[in-house]
Amino acid sequence: MKGSTTTRRAAGLAASVLLLLFPVAAEPAGAAPAAGVPREVHCAGPPAGCADEAARVLGRLRDGLGCDHRAPFAAVYTRLQESLAAAVRAGAFDEPRWVGGSLNTGFVNHYLAAYHADRAGRPVPAAWRAAFDAARSGDLNAGQDVLLASNAHIQRDMPYVLAALGPRAPGGASRKPDYERVQAVLDRAYQPAVEDVARRYDPLLALGDSRWNPLARHTARELLHLWRETAWENARPQAAADGPAARRRAEEAIEANAAHWAVLLSVPGPPGYRSGRDAYCRTRAGAGGEGTGGGGTGGGR
Repeated sequence: MKGSTTTRRAAGLAASVLLLLFPVAAEPAGAAPAAGVPREVHCAGPPAGCADEAARVLGRLRDGLGCDHRAPFAAVYTRLQESLAAAVRAGAFDEPRWVGGSLNTGFVNHYLAAYHADRAGRPVPAAWRAAFDAARSGDLNAGQDVLLASNAHIQRDMPYVLAALGPRAPGGASRKPDYERVQAVLDRAYQPAVEDVARRYDPLLALGDSRWNPLARHTARELLHLWRETAWENARPQAAADGPAARRRAEEAIEANAAHWAVLLSVPGPPGYRSGRDAYCRTRAGAGGEGTGGGGTGGGR
């Protein structure tokens, strides 16, 4: 048993290293534009309005992607932003400006930066590279695409955002209670978001079981809880780093963890599942747009 565990860990580490080393391909000539999606969300008004603006930007990205396999994550993210805006308006947080403005806007902008960098053929972090490459060419289901992007965004991006903002408010109080309240909001939005993905992109998610989840020993909701808690814990060494060496060690831990999870999530599905999933998506209302050329397979950047 010990040897088997060691072998699995070694295989995962080796795959993570490969993800880090292989270069990304340049954007193909004539690729579709980014459908007018801004490179970042600007937050200058009320915090709920910042989440509203993020929802509009992400919704534009979702609609522009059509049946591209990056679209399910954008669809889920749009739904989460709508729920967050409602919670901020309802007074759910001690520090609404931090939650709806600084934290959320910084988090969304990390995703937009990765998306635009990948479209331009520029290097992106290993966990994001795994998500984008799988969306372009893999036989994965839409749930896996969402989990791969969620892993990159939560486990890789979130620690940097949290560390930059600080785990404590100016008065010294921990921001963890508000962070956990955000997770509760996301939990409430989870099932409607999954139903949205099933309706738009992939009927497999509508089965209500774990057949779409490559890590079926965990539910997707459990994985998201684990990742959010890990993001908070991994932000602490980054925030407390007292020099370049400590900061580099914290960054390496964040990147390696997210890349390792990407390997675990990238288990291919049945050969040819991609074409059936794409055919289903093309029958749904609103299919089309960026990335749907050539049969809607999501092969473009």
